[in-house]
Amino acid sequence: MHARLSLPTLCAVSLLAVLLVAACSNSADDAPPTDGDAEIEPDDDSELLDEDGDAAEEDGEEEIADRDDDSEAEWEFDRDDYTIINGWILLDSDPEAVRATIETAADYGVNHVQLSHDLIMNIEDILGDGSEVLQRIETLNMGIALAHDYGMKAFIWAHEFSAAGPGVCYAPDDPVWEARSQAYRDGLARIPDVDGVVLMFGSAPNPPWFTICTCDWCAENYDLPAWESPPNEERIRILTEKVGGTIVNELGKTMLVRTFVHEPAEIGWHSQGLAAVQGVEFAGMHKGPVQDWQPYHPHDPCGGAIGPHPSVLEDDVAGEYYGLSTLPFCSPGYFRYRLKHLWDRNGIGAVIRVQRGSEHALGTPNEVNVYAISELLKDIHKPLESIWDEFIASFYGLNPGDEGQTIIEQVLKLTFPIRLKSHYVLGIWALEKGSDLPDGVVLDQFYDRGEMPKWDPDWQSIWDALDKPDRQTVIAVWQEGTEAVELAEQSLADAEPLADSLAPEQWTDLLRRLKHQKYAAEAWRAVKLFIWATRAAPLHADDPLPPAWAAWAHRELGAIRQAMIDDGLADASPAGPSRIAQFLSSTTPPAGATAAMPDPLKISPLALEQPASDRVVVRFRIDREARVTIDYGLEIPDYGQTVEAGVVPAGVEQTVELADLEPGKRYVCRARVELDGLTYLGGDYWIFTPEAGDEAAK
Repeated sequence: MHARLSLPTLCAVSLLAVLLVAACSNSADDAPPTDGDAEIEPDDDSELLDEDGDAAEEDGEEEIADRDDDSEAEWEFDRDDYTIINGWILLDSDPEAVRATIETAADYGVNHVQLSHDLIMNIEDILGDGSEVLQRIETLNMGIALAHDYGMKAFIWAHEFSAAGPGVCYAPDDPVWEARSQAYRDGLARIPDVDGVVLMFGSAPNPPWFTICTCDWCAENYDLPAWESPPNEERIRILTEKVGGTIVNELGKTMLVRTFVHEPAEIGWHSQGLAAVQGVEFAGMHKGPVQDWQPYHPHDPCGGAIGPHPSVLEDDVAGEYYGLSTLPFCSPGYFRYRLKHLWDRNGIGAVIRVQRGSEHALGTPNEVNVYAISELLKDIHKPLESIWDEFIASFYGLNPGDEGQTIIEQVLKLTFPIRLKSHYVLGIWALEKGSDLPDGVVLDQFYDRGEMPKWDPDWQSIWDALDKPDRQTVIAVWQEGTEAVELAEQSLADAEPLADSLAPEQWTDLLRRLKHQKYAAEAWRAVKLFIWATRAAPLHADDPLPPAWAAWAHRELGAIRQAMIDDGLADASPAGPSRIAQFLSSTTPPAGATAAMPDPLKISPLALEQPASDRVVVRFRIDREARVTIDYGLEIPDYGQTVEAGVVPAGVEQTVELADLEPGKRYVCRARVELDGLTYLGGDYWIFTPEAGDEAAK
């Protein structure tokens, strides 16, 4: 046995750990303790963070810290060696929902399902004899058996540590490892036909980087304080080998290791730790955007960078943070962008969340995202237009050439920019950790998930401007929100002919969603204007406009709420009347301010046409004569390329061509206007160029 820390010492160290957890948690400003915080290089999210990590090269026993592992050099990835994973993640614990989802999955050729969240998150969830545990086991076994009936593999989720800590001895022979192994033996014996486990550390009840080594083994092998010993990449390696050894080598199950990283330093910990694992076979599972489902976040750099192990994409087509499949988020191009990135980094498939609790993508317009990923897994180069045509034919019964087919495609495509311009603020995740409006002037995510510069320093100036806004920042927020409103109004108007093209129940469903989308866009615009105008007002007390704008926004929210009720949307959510009422009840307009709607220079939404895979035509108007530049590129916010439109007359449609684009890529563009010494920025628009040789996009 290894000597343990004395009780007083352990208490002192535990107190320090609690403080460290508070400082490093997802709601804090600082990253977890590390000798050299890892950073993503600007505009190159394929590069790993600082390879030195967190004391990775400290002296220690050769078998622990100075591992001589040349297996990665010998490994050569060949996709043909693997069965492509077409997987769905199930979150809803309702047995009938499990049954219905698996049956629908069969229609999509799904060969892999993961049971997670309300079904199971930790192995302890299926230990014990309580009625809730027994019901959970029954549902899991039903889902596993049904998956097997349809030829699918079934996996469960498990976090580590889930029943240890904060004191942990990382010595190879410490009893903690036998305890963890026994938990998996006992748990998996209750669902004996399960095929595998998805092991993860981020968001665990006690992540390994928040533990403290409580025995002398750590001090003898690492010249580090107890709360840093072993280094975090070593903790991940040890945990994966110990728990994975039981799951894979002893129990004969398959294992995926999920890299859910919350802070930049965790990227290096996962990449280095998993690359060093020996004696356990597994594949990596990586979220498309790093950290969480924020479309503007860079790709997770762990993908394809965990040593000799293939990669599986995890993504969310159900819209946990962008509409919950009630407000549509339809973008095969976006999901191609995420999938192709990982495909080129040892990718062997994807698993997608098709639901969030009881909110399901299936049977809604968001199902186009499900269809897109299913088809791209068969052929990563399949034209996006073919995906749209096939989905609309199957879901709405309209074939190319049918009246209304082009209309519904354009209406659904516009849901993507509308969602981006509603939920985010100039590309920053600043409001709710969810899909709804905030319930007050609280920037729930701005100082947490919205701290975009920690992922890419190029975002620093935008974040700073939102942190301490002036009039021009408030105008930029207004412009972005106004674009969402105008696009939503355009969609609603354009959709009117579909009343004669769709089945009555389809038209009723779509019309409600489009009305809800319009009012929600108006509500988000007013909420964002109120928040940033009230933030700007005390910083610029001599400027009368921000208080006037805030007063207008507050009044406008009341009008939007009543209009929704009058239009049959009293029960709508997210961004419905009840949430608007919550916001209004917790806020007051600036005292003495006379309400005034903002009236700055206005840039129309950009209309995009793609005549070929290497060109895009941009159409726009401005309401005052001014000089206009179109910024565009593969990266944002530093676009990298520009086209000068010159001095543009007011109210006249202008056309600019973006040429020499790479096929099959994601580009972003925006209008930038110079007038009277001030710069006005239009919102961003994402372009998904066709593959080389594809027919022109509509």
